Amino acid sequence: RSKMQVNMTRKWRHWALCAVLAIGSVLAAWSLGEVSFFQTLNLKAYDAHFVVRNYLFGPPPIPNIVLLTGDQNAMDIFPEPLEFWNKHYAAAITAAGEAGAKVIGLDLAFGIPIDKYEKDADEKLAGAVSSSPVPVVVGYVERLQSNKAAQTIPINMIAAALGLAAFANLTSDSDDFSRRQELMEAPSPKPDDPPPARCLAMRIVEKYLGADAEIRNGKIMLQGRAIPTQNRTVTINYAGGPGTFTRVSLADFVAAAEAGDKAKLRKWVQGKIVLVGSDFVQDRYDTPFFNPLIKHSDTAGVEVHANTVRTLLDHLYLVGVPQWLRLLSLILATTVTVLVSTSAAASRAVPLILLEIIAILIFTHFLFESGLILSTSELLLATSICLVFSIVYRFATEERRGNLFRSAVALFVGKKAATSIDETEAIALSGKRLEVTILFTDIRCFTAFTEDMSAKEGPEAVVQILNEYMAAMVAIIVKHRGHANKFIGDGILAIFSDDDEGSIPGDHPIRAVRCATEIVTLPNRFETGAGIHTGPAVVGNVGSADKMEYTVLGDTVNLASRLESLNKEHHTKLLMSGATQSRLGNQVETVYLSDAPVRGKALPISLYTVASLVAKAVVNA
Repeated sequence: RSKMQVNMTRKWRHWALCAVLAIGSVLAAWSLGEVSFFQTLNLKAYDAHFVVRNYLFGPPPIPNIVLLTGDQNAMDIFPEPLEFWNKHYAAAITAAGEAGAKVIGLDLAFGIPIDKYEKDADEKLAGAVSSSPVPVVVGYVERLQSNKAAQTIPINMIAAALGLAAFANLTSDSDDFSRRQELMEAPSPKPDDPPPARCLAMRIVEKYLGADAEIRNGKIMLQGRAIPTQNRTVTINYAGGPGTFTRVSLADFVAAAEAGDKAKLRKWVQGKIVLVGSDFVQDRYDTPFFNPLIKHSDTAGVEVHANTVRTLLDHLYLVGVPQWLRLLSLILATTVTVLVSTSAAASRAVPLILLEIIAILIFTHFLFESGLILSTSELLLATSICLVFSIVYRFATEERRGNLFRSAVALFVGKKAATSIDETEAIALSGKRLEVTILFTDIRCFTAFTEDMSAKEGPEAVVQILNEYMAAMVAIIVKHRGHANKFIGDGILAIFSDDDEGSIPGDHPIRAVRCATEIVTLPNRFETGAGIHTGPAVVGNVGSADKMEYTVLGDTVNLASRLESLNKEHHTKLLMSGATQSRLGNQVETVYLSDAPVRGKALPISLYTVASLVAKAVVNA
């Protein structure tokens, strides 16, 4: 195949793997969304949108809702226990109605008659509800009103008779936080049965608007508009944390009523929805603003109802994005992640991934502000899974590529250079002075052989034969733990030193001589000559920043080369200098040939060869 085809195949394989990583991460994140831990994580990420909005913009003004709360101030002023505050509730209802309130809601449940403790207290409260000029929605809790005594309490009877009763139960998520509210109970299949019960907030809104909601085709319709719900449950769009709504202490309100301060009362409630409830710990709930490190960060139940009322009145609905947008967002997030993490350099990939995370946070919060819920945690989970997979893929790919380049460096430059680069993690022009044994080999009459072979079988045959020869020679050099430094035409420069792996200090001359002996006696179509000399040399990286080479420099190299060239003159295959021979001890038997002048040397050089080679030469002669 052509180089272009190979590159295209490699690219397509890379993109295919990236696509698998991206889609696999999407499926993994989608599946993990069913695990309780990640469901909770998703809820906490959803809560963060409210906290961020409150931090950035603060709570909005809410002019049409006010809370009358039984708080610590009321507890300090009213002499009766909390369970016996009916007359104070009655006074507040009467005063609020006369001061121009639009609707009154009681986030209170009356499950025990108190007439025997406070004479006419139950009748007074019921009378205030029935005589109020504005609707008074009365809350109830099913478990408290399941007994007959609770059902006979006057206020419960009046509320049921006037259609003003509503369940005050709050809807909780799996982590016991209040983020949603069931608006209606399931409708009865029997047409003659009474309409389904409403929650407190829903009934207040109906009375405020003067129109009842109805269920059509499974949808809750109010004034001709559908309320986006899931199982008749709406998501509460919290305006802010605890204390967002205007609060008036029940004690202060009753005091103003008793003082006849109508101006103050009108200022507090005229034209508004008035919610009466408790601010004590037993009626507080965890909402998106709850922080276990902050005291009183939970929200009063009456304020949760107020937030639900505001959500319904102002149509501030929060709904999940369509599934296609959810899927598209996940695919886009993982695609960007896999492309950046597998293609960009690490120094660029890290800031780009951080920018992607910031973009996800901004995008999901922008959707939240627009009333659409796209899970931030799900997107970040998909991104994280994809990032882990991509890093593993990139590590495996770069490890494979690193091994390839390491092998290439070892192959083209040498194992020593490769090892040096691997250990120092740097490429530098450097060297060191060592005592080495240099081995030079050369093929006899190779030029004539090349011309003849090239004419007969072509240059490719010459290259193939030479490659086979070089492979055999290098294998022998490696076998004796030497370093084949470079090829010079048909010749080889090999280095032996104490730095060689597995070497014994001072054994490099012996290894070099044994290596050369095996090379020159190896049966093949060529006759090889070898020259060996031992001495000091500089070994290291030589060149420039653009091109460098790991090599050996010095007179030792030059002398080994010249010894090799003397083989033809002395009719030998291997020549070594006295410097090498003197280091062999009795490990290798040698023969002294003569002292011969060498170009570049003032004094003749003693020449030696291996005794076994001389014996073979005599036998062959």
